[in-house]
Amino acid sequence: MKSIHFLCGMNHFMAPLRYLSIALLLLVTGIPGDSSAQSFTVGDNVVGLGLGIGGNYANTTSQSPAFGLSYEKGMMDLGPGVLGIGGYLGYKSAAYKARYLNYEYDWRYTYLILGVRGAWHYNEWHGSDQWDTYGGLMLSYNSVSWKDNTSYPNGALVVSSGNASSGVGLSGFLGGRYYFNSNWAAQAELGFGSAVLSLGVAYKF
Repeated sequence: MKSIHFLCGMNHFMAPLRYLSIALLLLVTGIPGDSSAQSFTVGDNVVGLGLGIGGNYANTTSQSPAFGLSYEKGMMDLGPGVLGIGGYLGYKSAAYKARYLNYEYDWRYTYLILGVRGAWHYNEWHGSDQWDTYGGLMLSYNSVSWKDNTSYPNGALVVSSGNASSGVGLSGFLGGRYYFNSNWAAQAELGFGSAVLSLGVAYKF
């Protein structure tokens, strides 16, 4: 049964990502801008918006994509690269459903992630002013809420918490942005925090 739920969850993940792919195609072909895109430098500001799949959410049978909004500013040169500092706001929902005897558990989780991120941008290795590659860490607070929608029969044991707990976490990420012009880029990140893979767009100003 869990494998069936997993496949259904993947369908929920891929549908928004298909729409995002269409948006990226429109971005490439339809947004005017300066073609002389620059790499990430001190003083640059970047806002990113992404949809992520996967993540460490135990005891769930389906998950929504992780919606993430990030901001980063180039603060200082750090060796051959640039240190960027910024923030992150994320949202994700998940569900756990399991049939037991003549009724079905139906638990709903909501995650709100507030984080501070630091990233090291290193671009000398590829020699292209259209690519921005980076890696870093995020310290975050994960606020979790839980709701039980189960219809319990008389005399059944009612669950009171659903193992939902908020807390502080540390996660890492590797990412890359490809700039189509001086402002707009496609963005991808790998990590082990709110999502394993996140795809989106970024705007530099």
